[in-house]
This record gives sequence, structure tokens and C-alpha cells, in this order.
Amino acid sequence: MLFLKNTPINQILSMAEMIEAIEDTLKEIAVGRGFELPRRRIHHPNRMILGILPGSVHGAMGAYIQTDLDRRIHHENVMIFSVETGEPLILFQDCSINEYRTGAAGAIGAKYLARADASRVAVLGSAVHAETQLKAVAAVRKLTEAWVFSPTPERRAAFAAKMGREIAIPVHAAESTEAAMANADILIAATNSRTPVFDGSSLREGMHITSIANGDKTRTRQELDDTVLRRAKPIFVTSKETVCVNESDIFRAVRDKVIAWDKVHEISSLLLGTVAGRDDDRQITLFKLQGTGVMDVAIGLKAYERLKNSGLAQQL
Repeated sequence: MLFLKNTPINQILSMAEMIEAIEDTLKEIAVGRGFELPRRRIHHPNRMILGILPGSVHGAMGAYIQTDLDRRIHHENVMIFSVETGEPLILFQDCSINEYRTGAAGAIGAKYLARADASRVAVLGSAVHAETQLKAVAAVRKLTEAWVFSPTPERRAAFAAKMGREIAIPVHAAESTEAAMANADILIAATNSRTPVFDGSSLREGMHITSIANGDKTRTRQELDDTVLRRAKPIFVTSKETVCVNESDIFRAVRDKVIAWDKVHEISSLLLGTVAGRDDDRQITLFKLQGTGVMDVAIGLKAYERLKNSGLAQQL
């Protein structure tokens, strides 16, 4: 078995390769050749969380395994097994697979749902998921400008400077959510918020939204208000089963009759062409993105194929 620790996955795979792997995996799930289960979490009395997301695709099975204590202690592991022998192939520890696969999935939404001329992005949030979401969108769209807002001025200024260098476009630190969104075609909400982070009535016609905050029954997250969900059409999710098991915001909106299930579709159905995406430049489209373990497995397997004869990973 191989072991790789503290090596960011983007040093092994390009963003384009990761986006390709996630898009392929979503299609494999839709046609019955990929398998996944919703996230399960154990909440220890000391507040430590163990989260497990299993999945299987392309001759491998495995899981994303997270431990977290109020974000003060946080470790991410991805372990891949052979479906032929059952033996472990590789263990990745703290290699940023989760952040990059989530970014790659968000890019798929922007690729297929944003307007053809969409080139300006607003980012709400300034942590690592905000970074990978913006970098991934830049891999599928020719961006011209971006704005970022987060509550701490120093963090949003640092994000703007760093991302401006990395994706080589002007990235501005905005003073408010409204200022960040004012001229944007694509909106990325990448926060850990328990309350809505912008007013849905302020959305411009034709915007595409990616929202990544997903909690469970014990850790509620709510980036989007009811107005966003009512205005967005269509709404795509990664997995309806995961939405329901975790009772995330889309589930609660349907339960509370804010929206109906017939408005919500899995992103894989868009990729297969069985459900239409945007058909009008005035539509507000939404990809309410939940990461699933099969995405981690897909990225881990692709990286394993590159690493197995390279000598870059430790042999256990």
C-alpha cells in the first residue's frame, strides 16, 4: 500500500484532470456503474466528529474519512481499495483532495449552467473552499474579473491578492455582499454559515449560483434564503439521497413547501441530457453542491495511477 501525506493533490493532478474525473464519475453513477452512500457522522461527547463518505467507481472503492474538532483539529483521509482483491492501494492524509474535488464539481455546474458569456465572478467566503471554487471556475470559463467578500477585511484582501496572482485576472476585495455581487454573472457561496449570507432579492437576472454549505441534522448550514430558492430555476444537486439523509437546506425547503421536488434535479441528469439546464439568459440557475465520497475516490484513483510507479509516495 502507498501512503502520501501533506502533499496537495494539485501537485499530482491538474485542475482540468480533476474536473474531467468528477464529470466522468457523475455520469458513471447515473448509469449504474458508480456507487455511493450519503455522509455519515459520529459526534463524540467531546465535540470531535468522525465523518465517512464511501464510494466506488472504475475498479476501486474507498472513502473520505474526516475528523474534526471545531475546526481546531482537522484531518482529511482518503483511502482507496481494489475491488478485485479488497486490498488497500493507497492512503492520502491531508492532501486537500476534499477541497479540490468540491471545486471541480462546482466548475461542472458553472460550465453547463452559467450563461455562455458569463465572465465575472463574485465569491462569498475567503477560506480554502472559496479558493478552489474560483480556481476551478477559471479552468472552465474565460474569466475577466472577480470580487470577494468575507466579514474580515484582512482575509478578503489577502484572498484577492493571492487569487489575482494565481488566476491572473483582477480580483477585488469588496466592502459588502451587495458590492461583490453587483456586476457578477456567477456567484460562489463558499461559507460555513448557519444563516443566509446574501439577500436573494438582490440577485441579478441570468446569474448562476454555486452554494457549498451543507450540514446535517446536528450541524445546520443555511447559506441561501428562501427567496433564492424560489427564484432559482432549475435547481441541481449532487445527490437527492444525500440531501434527504442529511436533511440539508434543499430538503428543508421542500419539507416546508418553499419549493417542490419537481424543481430539483441531480446534476448527473444534466450531464446525460435527460434534464434541460439553462434555456434562457434571464434564468437564475443554482447548483447546490454536496460533495460525495465517490468524488474523493475518483480523484484518489486518478492520482494513484500516476503515483504507483513514480516513487513519490511511501510504500508501507
